[in-house]
Amino acid sequence: MLTKMRTIRVVLADDHAVMRIGIRNLLSRSPDIEVVGEGSNGLEAIELVNKFKPDVLVLDMEMPIMDGVEAARRLRESQSPVKILALSSYNDKYYILSLLEQGAAGYLTKDENPNTIIEAVRSVANGKRGWLSRKAAVRVEE
Repeated sequence: MLTKMRTIRVVLADDHAVMRIGIRNLLSRSPDIEVVGEGSNGLEAIELVNKFKPDVLVLDMEMPIMDGVEAARRLRESQSPVKILALSSYNDKYYILSLLEQGAAGYLTKDENPNTIIEAVRSVANGKRGWLSRKAAVRVEE
């Protein structure tokens, strides 16, 4: 008997279109992941989360209008069930820890191996909290 694989619904928010397109194309190759919305700032991210009710929000931290830190804080305050996967070019220990405290379920840097991004989305969608890429984990342990 075949069991139907659960599809992980994802919203992407990054102000760089090339980054969004690249991540969308990467995630779309996985049969268990569907990108349901894309935004270019934190305000759009919140609107998309409220509209599409995704499992995971891949959220850039540095964006115009509203940054990812503020968007994560607002989503946490509204008790949104979305799992936030923070995406940043910063690899600073205190920055990473503060984002996890703001409610992010995981943290990736933008220079990760593409397969790491897929692994992170699956992990946080399945309830993993405090997920860190190897690069981020090394910084936190220092």
